[in-house]
Amino acid sequence: MDSFFSSSTLFNIVLAVIWFISGIRDLQGKDPLIKLPFNQYVRDPEYRAFWQKKNGVFYMLNALAFLILAFTPVTSLVYRILFGVAIVGDLLYLVAYESWNHSAD
Repeated sequence: MDSFFSSSTLFNIVLAVIWFISGIRDLQGKDPLIKLPFNQYVRDPEYRAFWQKKNGVFYMLNALAFLILAFTPVTSLVYRILFGVAIVGDLLYLVAYESWNHSAD
């Protein structure tokens, strides 16, 4: 008998929870959990304030999308639409992030 929660479903749930917590921390303006040497948050407070809000919303929406996708059958239309919207949203976010990042070049 198969369990309702497979290992991939549990992994998606854990990932969604971590992503959601990360989004909440960004919206609250807290420091990142991992301090990286190339992190621009330390050098530029305007950059940090601008992108922390956007990162928070981005992480929280991705967490919700992954959580819904974990319990939706792959063959359903809802799964395909939500997956497509998540991919397009992530790509638009990436383009906006890169264009902002290189606008001073």
